[in-house]
Amino acid sequence: MKNLFLFLITFTFSNIYSQTDYFEGKRTYCELFENERIKEIFPLGIKCVQNRQYLGSAIEIFTDVIKIDATFCDAYFWAGYAFRLSNMNKEAVAMYYIADSLAQNKSIEFKQNLASTSMIIGADSLARRKFEEIKEYFPNSPEGFYGVALTSTKIGDVIYGLENINIAENKYNEPNEDAQLLKAILLTLNEKYSESISYYEKIKNKFSKLDHFNGNYALSLYEIGSENKDEKSIKLAKKYYNKVRKKEELTEYIRSKFEN
Repeated sequence: MKNLFLFLITFTFSNIYSQTDYFEGKRTYCELFENERIKEIFPLGIKCVQNRQYLGSAIEIFTDVIKIDATFCDAYFWAGYAFRLSNMNKEAVAMYYIADSLAQNKSIEFKQNLASTSMIIGADSLARRKFEEIKEYFPNSPEGFYGVALTSTKIGDVIYGLENINIAENKYNEPNEDAQLLKAILLTLNEKYSESISYYEKIKNKFSKLDHFNGNYALSLYEIGSENKDEKSIKLAKKYYNKVRKKEELTEYIRSKFEN
């Protein structure tokens, strides 16, 4: 597709991690052996992660718990969490994957963190599969639909992506600016330039410094201006394109409109 680009919204992991009471450490998804050592050290590992301190020690704690009880899915998840906060994303994905497998589709947190971190390491097919599972097992949540739409910007099925972001938008209880940004860009990718403009306008105060916002907004403005022979829109498009700092991250199609 001529204007497909490798787009990844920067995930705000603090938001992902704080979505439910699970991250307060008050409950688990898997039962664990009655073991005094686990009861003693597992809460300490969680506390380290919650405070973003002694992450190496936290990983050692969760590793010890896993050695005692290899079926305890929550220990794998918290180990993955600690790896993620340590920017060890491949290790995080491995731990998240085991946690999700052991939990038997009971945890949206496991699937969401696995999918999101998979995208960071380029495992887009795995991310898509897990977001689809969120849709299946947690159909009332917008997150699976949002995630599928996000992966479509990398996989390339942007029509399907637009279908999913429309569903996600309806499922959010209030306007979600990240979803509006993703929808705007998917509308641009689907050549629905006029429809995209209203979304860019809603969120430009928040995202006006983001290169993919400026580049794709510029493309929509340019295409509308060219079609209507509207020099004002073309001039505005060039203004937003010139705000892009890393133009090499935009598609060749976008750059061709402004650099010939």
